[in-house]
Amino acid sequence: MKKLLILTVLLMAGCTAGPMLQSYQSVVDEKVESPFFYVPPLNQKDYTDRTWILLAESKTKNWFYDPYTLTEDEDGLLTYDAFIAPREKSNLATYNATMVGPYRQKIDCFSNNQWSETFYTQNIVSKGPLVGDIKPVNGSGWVKIAPRTAMAYVRSRLCGRKFIDDQNINYFLYQEGALPAPTPQKPTAEIFDEKENKQLVITKQEADLELVNTESPIFYEVINNEVTIVDTKKEVRQLRLSSYTLGKDLIKQADYSFTANCQENSFTLTTQGQGTKSSGAIGAKDSIAAVAFNRACGDHGTYMKIVNKGRN
Repeated sequence: MKKLLILTVLLMAGCTAGPMLQSYQSVVDEKVESPFFYVPPLNQKDYTDRTWILLAESKTKNWFYDPYTLTEDEDGLLTYDAFIAPREKSNLATYNATMVGPYRQKIDCFSNNQWSETFYTQNIVSKGPLVGDIKPVNGSGWVKIAPRTAMAYVRSRLCGRKFIDDQNINYFLYQEGALPAPTPQKPTAEIFDEKENKQLVITKQEADLELVNTESPIFYEVINNEVTIVDTKKEVRQLRLSSYTLGKDLIKQADYSFTANCQENSFTLTTQGQGTKSSGAIGAKDSIAAVAFNRACGDHGTYMKIVNKGRN
């Protein structure tokens, strides 16, 4: 009888003080944390409140930056906001946890060094320091840009690029289109000819068909990073642009004159020798017209060289 009473007390205590059964909704709502990123990304607002355009493509990654944040100080240091995303095709949302950033990037064009500052995380309340909050071991944070790397390519686009037979220096402005994203290879078991009962071999020529049949991207550059003031009173400014096909050989497409009316928020893009290509009011902030307008009328520190040829 005494043993039965003890057993009854233990069962009652287990029902009241034991672990509670969690509902499905409480499990789903529970936050998942990772030492490298958050799932889902809790700093999504840091991305969506910005204007991102494609800056460069490496073998496996895409580099995006906000052209409206591009500035240069009196010491010649470039500053801009950027993020990196995987280049392969996926069905993930536009802003997802596979991306790195957004972060503030600095480049010293003269000494060929770069510094990635802390991530933007004002929308994250974390229990501990994030990866981007860790201070560099050497205390400086500046890293030498190695040649033949994605960062070296980014540097050449933003710090200027000079052709051997040309006195001008070109600075990246905008890119229309992108290089085709690599498609993940199918498992060997799926590449099989049932009729012949043998495995098929995909040749390099067949693998490159996607690249051949894809229209090459075209990118635009500002010649000498100069903005000419045509009319001081009406705030009319001009940029000289050049466009190239992005491929194995950079083939020049055309030269342009971009005229921005800073007061009326309008523009005119004229192709050299062919007349007006497009004109009108400035539209979406990620369009070439809006980015060029900002480069001409916006404040970028010492990045843009102002030439005053206008009438007062």
